[in-house]
Amino acid sequence: MEEKVYDLFKKLEIPFKVKVHPALFKAKDNDELNIDFENGICCKNLLLKDKKKDKLYLVCLDISKRANLKDIADKLKTGRLSFASEDELIENLGVKSGSASLLNIVEKQDTKVKFVIDEELNKDIDVWFHPNINTASICFKADKIQKILEHFNADYIYLDF
Repeated sequence: MEEKVYDLFKKLEIPFKVKVHPALFKAKDNDELNIDFENGICCKNLLLKDKKKDKLYLVCLDISKRANLKDIADKLKTGRLSFASEDELIENLGVKSGSASLLNIVEKQDTKVKFVIDEELNKDIDVWFHPNINTASICFKADKIQKILEHFNADYIYLDF
């Protein structure tokens, strides 16, 4: 699965580097393992759902930031948000818990998920995401996120968290 991500980066001519590490399932795992992400921003990715509107959102933000679901719902002008189930994650992003990232678009190009990216990740900084597997992270310039999502005609928005 991750090979498709690396192939995409080569095709789009996006420079990247990869770090292999023990499996990371949640933000706390990185605190315990103390993996050096070389001054880049390690990103967490949360698949959220609005049951009333039957919508799904993948929220991508700095791992050190707290995700306030009420604030996110207000900014999206949607109803109350909750975390999607493991089955919904597999069905809509093609990965299991711990491997969610905006790079899942490579596997599930027809996803109905809206990608919600922290405005902070729209700068010339290094970011780290899982490349569809949680035992590796790929580093690239954050300002390339838009290029990746537009390549797949993905529905996305930047928000200030």
